[in-house]
Amino acid sequence: MIHDQFMSSEYQRQRYWGRGMVGWRHFDKAHPNSGHYALASLERNKRIGVTFEDSPDFYPETDASDFLFSSGQRQVNIITQNVDCLHRRAGSTHVTELHGRTDVLTCMSCGNKRDRNDFHSELETLNNDWLQDALRNVDDNQQRPDGDAAVQKDNYDAIQVPACQSCGEGFFKPHVVFFGDIVPRYRVNRCTAAVDASDGLLVIGSSLAVFSAFRHVRAAHKKGTPIAILNVGETRAELEGLNVTKFEAPAGPTLALVAEYFDNIAGSSDAATAAGG
Repeated sequence: MIHDQFMSSEYQRQRYWGRGMVGWRHFDKAHPNSGHYALASLERNKRIGVTFEDSPDFYPETDASDFLFSSGQRQVNIITQNVDCLHRRAGSTHVTELHGRTDVLTCMSCGNKRDRNDFHSELETLNNDWLQDALRNVDDNQQRPDGDAAVQKDNYDAIQVPACQSCGEGFFKPHVVFFGDIVPRYRVNRCTAAVDASDGLLVIGSSLAVFSAFRHVRAAHKKGTPIAILNVGETRAELEGLNVTKFEAPAGPTLALVAEYFDNIAGSSDAATAAGG
């Protein structure tokens, strides 16, 4: 979805939510894989993550008061380009979703937040006949990324899209960065500070083609921070000649072995402590 199209065209919003009614039901049922669970395990064993001084610059203006209740320290363990929240479902905490998350909606007029599943319940009730007709002409192979789906209908004019229940006028947009939009400054600031405070950067399963993520790898390289990349296929870092350690291997199985190794070390340490060693 192009950001400007979604913001300026009611029809494009109808099209987005029409396809979303078909695709979201499958997307939201996705489960974390072995890589997600491995990263959560590495976090629990304190093998990944960085702590640095908190700042109001790491919060959106509408939530700036949250800074007043912080501990004075900010922790970031994972920076992800994904918007599916699977890291959180796997048990990871202190996750920064660089491009946002699909399970939360924001009113473009008043900033009110709404749970996406709750929104879809209302959306599907209002458009049940349209949805049932669409579902008769779609299969699982037509599912698209981020909750979208290929729908064999080209008329979305009849779709009713619920307005914001708070202000009664605004329309909801998923809390994600659409194409043509930019990553919010507070999120960039948080990621920049985390990378700057780190003593190493591990890049997993990304070609780094998107600059919003690659900029942080480039910054780490400029500072002399060691960079390791776990990915199948060449990345932008290699194409630009950055000094990185490359592991050409699938992320899930590789991370699972790493997590198992550190789990065993943690278990041995706990056993020694219990025995008075």
